[in-house]
Amino acid sequence: MFGYVKPDIKELLVKEHEFYKSTYCGICRSMKKHTGNLSPLTITYDSVFLALVRMAYIPDSELGSSMRRCIAHPAKKKCMLTDNSAIEYTARAFAILSYYKMKDDLADEGVGKRMLVNLTRPVLASAKKRADLEPLAETVKDRLERITEIERERRPSIDEPAELFGELLGEIFAYGLEGSDRVVTYECGYHLGKFILLVDAIDDYEDDLKSGKYNPYVISYGGAKLTRENKQNVKTALLIECKKLENAVNLIPFGNKITIENIVRNIIYLGLTKRIEFLDKDCEEE
Repeated sequence: MFGYVKPDIKELLVKEHEFYKSTYCGICRSMKKHTGNLSPLTITYDSVFLALVRMAYIPDSELGSSMRRCIAHPAKKKCMLTDNSAIEYTARAFAILSYYKMKDDLADEGVGKRMLVNLTRPVLASAKKRADLEPLAETVKDRLERITEIERERRPSIDEPAELFGELLGEIFAYGLEGSDRVVTYECGYHLGKFILLVDAIDDYEDDLKSGKYNPYVISYGGAKLTRENKQNVKTALLIECKKLENAVNLIPFGNKITIENIVRNIIYLGLTKRIEFLDKDCEEE
């Protein structure tokens, strides 16, 4: 994902913040174990949200932690969640997502960045293969290829790529689950995916306008300076996706996993909304 899915740290309880960090470290360690020693180079805090949602569906007995050292912090032991089915799945799923995002970057970026991205290609290709989730890989590949086709044709609709990225994350969140569990987690991923693509596009508006890179908002608004009305319309669309995401989260069977539930709700109510505060900054009127 793109760095948008984080909690408002200052509003977390100390134990919630520690659990959040230990989940991140657990994913990192799981990536080393399941997808290769170098695969954690691509880890982002976005992955924690997926792990938290999936942990709501595993037995309490799978949740545990231990104090360990890591290469990044060798001098002092850190609390890390021990490998469980949700953490392992997250590690494998993000290896796939990172691989196909790398391929997308190779197609979209300039020569300098393409050379840099190319250096990670063998690592990500190996991680994707070791992830061993081929049906999911095919889904991710299909949706990103269809988004690339929209970009190539420079279609003005934001709804088409948002829908496809929503489907992509929906499948990632729901993969391997059945019945109502699959329906609920798919809705979580679907609306989060739409939110991410919408906010990423509007966040990149000025840069894409200058560079000429495809951006459906730039095409829709005719390359004009964003007005307050434009920004508020986009913000309304983003808040609608947050509300739909909340509706899905309300159906997750957290049970007594209160810490996990509180972090998830912090991300939705505070983290995501804080991330779109830039839309309230001063802008030119029409």
